[in-house]
Amino acid sequence: MRSQNRLALVSFSLALFLTPIALIPFAAAIPNPIDNGRGHKADLPDAPATPPPPPGRRQPGGSLSGEQAVCPERPQALTAITPVDVHGKTLSEHPTFWFYTPYTADEVQSGEFSILTRNEDQRIYETSFILPEQPGLVSVTLPDDGSVNLEAGQYYHWYLSLSCVSATEAKTNLNIDGWVQRLEPTPELEVQVGNPSSDIWYDVVDNLAIQMQTSPDENETELEQAWVELLNSVDLSEFIQKPIIGPVLLTDD
Repeated sequence: MRSQNRLALVSFSLALFLTPIALIPFAAAIPNPIDNGRGHKADLPDAPATPPPPPGRRQPGGSLSGEQAVCPERPQALTAITPVDVHGKTLSEHPTFWFYTPYTADEVQSGEFSILTRNEDQRIYETSFILPEQPGLVSVTLPDDGSVNLEAGQYYHWYLSLSCVSATEAKTNLNIDGWVQRLEPTPELEVQVGNPSSDIWYDVVDNLAIQMQTSPDENETELEQAWVELLNSVDLSEFIQKPIIGPVLLTDD
């Protein structure tokens, strides 16, 4: 009799365990990996964005061979007017790039500027130029003739090189390089071009530099303050008082 009772108890327990009703709370207790616990599914993480390119060189670095450039040393070096990482954005298909050069046309035999696609499989623009007659802030603008059009969303790698005049063969040129990313213009972004704190860097610098060259004297104090804030924001305060000269003279047209 005792063994019969045990058998009945085991049979009852097994039936209870296999009943579908008993399975319901057991399944519900298993957490859903994308359920946030409030009865609806959480968003899955976004796919990682394409990483930005590496930093550029705002000032010339040393030669890998250890050879020295023939360009004479100056208190301020050839410098790209950019953030420290030499990255910046533009809304323009043909932006302008600004640089400080401590040299003159008599000291630099030639300069070259080029811009390539991100993976450098296509050189989309290249030009040679000569410097003005005095040191200062100079610019290079991509031509607005349909031959060069930066595509929205793309990064481009620019290079600038100076070859100084010397009685002997130049060992190394002075080279700097950086990056520009073009954005599709929108009304909101276009408003930011007039804001010195905007990250649409190349357009902000060009817009302010042109205003300082062309605006009436009554706006001078306001523009100078904006210029000071802009250059201070990227640790280029030593160039605040340097003359803004403008475009270099292209020699390959």
